[in-house]
Amino acid sequence: MADEPLNDPAPAADPAAGGELPQELDLAQVRVEGLILQVASELLSIGAGQLGMIPGMVNGGDAVQASLAISSADALIETLAAAFPEGAPLPPQVEELRRALADLKLAFAEAVRLSDEAMGATGEPGPPPAAGASPAAEPPPAAPPRTDVPRPKIWTPGGEV
Repeated sequence: MADEPLNDPAPAADPAAGGELPQELDLAQVRVEGLILQVASELLSIGAGQLGMIPGMVNGGDAVQASLAISSADALIETLAAAFPEGAPLPPQVEELRRALADLKLAFAEAVRLSDEAMGATGEPGPPPAAGASPAAEPPPAAPPRTDVPRPKIWTPGGEV
């Protein structure tokens, strides 16, 4: 596998050159590596769109979908990388996907941080608390121990308590 290029999963005819698109896919021609690359790339695009990183994407802003896309792409990319001999350089396509995945993970972490700040300490959506303001009311101080109750006599090395 290390000697073969990671191409598209199946060769396709060029309709512009007069070729016909295949009606049935010959599974013997499908390269699993290419299919994994395509699916991982699509998942990264979906995750980026959900995080608002793709201008014009209408359905962005779903953190659950973004997280699922990132986790799935991560699993696929690592599975593909594990198929190559340890210590051997990975193909450029795999390295590119790894970089894109790392960037997307950082963007997701930043989005979560900003969302947590926007939620504020109350758990309600809204502006973050003002600087210097306490995030929550201080709990009342603990009541002092009662001294009117006689303490039981117990043995201690220094005498009675």
